[in-house]
Amino acid sequence: LTNIQFMKILQWGDYASLTTDLEVNTLVWKCLGYRFEDGAWNSDGCFPNWRDKYPAPPDFIGMQRVYSKEVDNPSLRANQALCKTIPLGNKQSLKEHLREYGFTGFKLDQLTPNKTRRAQCANWLLYYRENLYGYTLEELKERREKEQEEQKRKEKEEGTEGEWKPPFKPVV
Repeated sequence: LTNIQFMKILQWGDYASLTTDLEVNTLVWKCLGYRFEDGAWNSDGCFPNWRDKYPAPPDFIGMQRVYSKEVDNPSLRANQALCKTIPLGNKQSLKEHLREYGFTGFKLDQLTPNKTRRAQCANWLLYYRENLYGYTLEELKERREKEQEEQKRKEKEEGTEGEWKPPFKPVV
């Protein structure tokens, strides 16, 4: 995935309307490990925690564009679950990576549910590209364990054990 492709997902500036909601969903599904085989989506290759919660690929965008609670709630919850898998340090990655292309972030009056969810999907895809792509599940688990051990050691040294931390649910 190139940074230009992220601009298309965000529909920013000259890249408006170049990527459909289905294309964004499909890209996230494939990165999560879903595969389309024999006319149906298969979750065998998904990250285990994700597969348990979503055996079928969810609509992250709300492709129906009907934002009533009854219709939209599954899409909203799936998008929120996806966002929770992004570590705090990666939450502002879009601005960092796309600044050179003119992306400065959205202003509040520019936001719609569709744009917000596209940005959240793009941020997750960027996290995936930078941190998960190319590693086996075993390598990712090993890396996470080492990071957790290092974090505990650091907290113990600094005397910050047990302090509140923002919620984070690793995708691995």
